[in-house]
Amino acid sequence: MRKDTHVLSTDFFYEYPVISAGKGIYLYDENGVEYIDGSGGPILCSLGHGLTEMGDVAKEQMVKLAFADRDICVTPVLRQACDKVCEASSGDMDKVFFVCGGSEANEIAIKMVREYHLDRGNPGKYKVISRWQSYHGSSMGVLSLSGFTKRRSGYEPYLSEFGHIPPAYCYRCWFGREPGKCNLECAQALENEILCQGPETVAAFIAEPISGMSLCAAEPAEGYFRKIREICDKYDVALILDEVMTGVGRTGKYFAYQHFGIVPDVISMGKAVSGGYFPLGGVACTGRFFNEMYKNNGSFKSGYSWNGNPLGAAIAVKTFDYLAEHKLVENVASMGEYLKSKMVQLAYHPTVGDVRGRGLMIGMEFVKNKATKETFDPEMNLSQQLFREAVNRRLFIDASSGCDRGQSGNQLMVAPAFIVTKEQIDTIVDRLDQVITTVEKNNGY
Repeated sequence: MRKDTHVLSTDFFYEYPVISAGKGIYLYDENGVEYIDGSGGPILCSLGHGLTEMGDVAKEQMVKLAFADRDICVTPVLRQACDKVCEASSGDMDKVFFVCGGSEANEIAIKMVREYHLDRGNPGKYKVISRWQSYHGSSMGVLSLSGFTKRRSGYEPYLSEFGHIPPAYCYRCWFGREPGKCNLECAQALENEILCQGPETVAAFIAEPISGMSLCAAEPAEGYFRKIREICDKYDVALILDEVMTGVGRTGKYFAYQHFGIVPDVISMGKAVSGGYFPLGGVACTGRFFNEMYKNNGSFKSGYSWNGNPLGAAIAVKTFDYLAEHKLVENVASMGEYLKSKMVQLAYHPTVGDVRGRGLMIGMEFVKNKATKETFDPEMNLSQQLFREAVNRRLFIDASSGCDRGQSGNQLMVAPAFIVTKEQIDTIVDRLDQVITTVEKNNGY
């Protein structure tokens, strides 16, 4: 990081590219050098960069009405945005609360669940159980729920602990089982934790339908979420699904829970809900869930100043319209299958242990030994090597470490915008192939 700038970047010793423009899946630095945005922002810019019509919508709404306080009024465009979310859920969701990002969304989700239990005369229910190797945001409340060890590191004194269970991580099953040959022990762990905590104290369970950067697109085994839903219903525990990364089309359906044959009580969303054009998030709940609050109290007094602002709402409406008009969710499904098939071909590399994911959210895990799944020494920082070599080859990807119980493990995610074509995927995977080859060679492979 240059000392002659006032920007406080994440890595003080890394010389970041200075990006000044974007178009489609491409970004351009101040010298006009082109990069492929293979991580979508990361995993946020769903519509591609530089859409004139998104700028036009923002300008029109900003001139018409940029802000209105949601505590004193409602705007027509906010109603439209909420309608779009509920339509995308095929009517599963009935009420929507817009916020300004994913962390805010998950904070509101847990407050909403708390209100739900208070209104029903269950003040003892306040604990929210989550999973290790999960991520739900950077603010302290939802960082407490997160099981992403590296992102919790250093902040533990500020975090609360309500219980974490093992992740749905078939490649490194914590129970030593294999998909199709297990009894869904990772799901059954929820019932065990509820009983240990005391069912009368547990308000909710929160999980990502498909894991984000903590496990790079790890999917649960068949039947996992049906078992989770059954356990939650048994103990009057609300089910929150964190769709901040997976929601609004990223997995080939509008919401990832739609792959698994269940309906959660609450979903959170962010990232793609604005197509990558405005800081926006939201929380949606079912009609049954809302009706319990409606009949027992009639209010939900929580939020932030910019919640439900008309500018964000207008961009959300345009995002959903653009997705439908250009059949982009369908494109995600087809291009996602193609991307995964191409990335699987990279398994010839001696360090590629697993390729996983759904839609345009495909993860890759790296190992020292494929047979034993031994991880690399964390001191090597292999994920960072992959990330930086990708930048050298004008490709942006997202990479993380610590997937093996937070101690070691290296992985990356490829998640381009929904407009990506087969030809562009071929280029992305070809560059990724070169990246892996170079990093392997540098490490003696």
